[in-house]
Amino acid sequence: MLAIVKSGEAAEEVTQEIMIKLWLCREMLDQVENLDAYIYVIARNKSLNHLRKAAYDIRLLNELKSFIPDEYNNTDDRIAVKDYELLLTNAVNTLSPQRRQVYQLSRVEGLSHDEIAERLHLSKQTVKNHLVEALKSIRTHLSLAGGAALVLTLYMIS
Repeated sequence: MLAIVKSGEAAEEVTQEIMIKLWLCREMLDQVENLDAYIYVIARNKSLNHLRKAAYDIRLLNELKSFIPDEYNNTDDRIAVKDYELLLTNAVNTLSPQRRQVYQLSRVEGLSHDEIAERLHLSKQTVKNHLVEALKSIRTHLSLAGGAALVLTLYMIS
């Protein structure tokens, strides 16, 4: 899993998600003919979901960039990274002030929905709604500008 997600912390998170999935489906496990294959498919799907999320997560983008070798010095790629960062910043800046604040608390500071709700004196559902809409807006903004492809290129370089 570490080979796929490229981060020890992310691999631990995905592993925990796999264990939760197995625990929630424990009654059905005796019906599974090939448990190894079943777990492999769950691990693959959870890893791919994590990578999809990483395409829109600033913290994970920065972590992925840290895997680019120091000796890698392709000016075009470095310019593209700066362009993407600017594009992402512009996308975040198009959000309403409260949505932007919820997004930054979640994605940049890593706070949970409960922590954000408490800090901003909002309900947990309101925080979730703001975050869902913020991510949707950012995705739209990036896809219109071709930014998602750049994130995948960054991941492939690393």
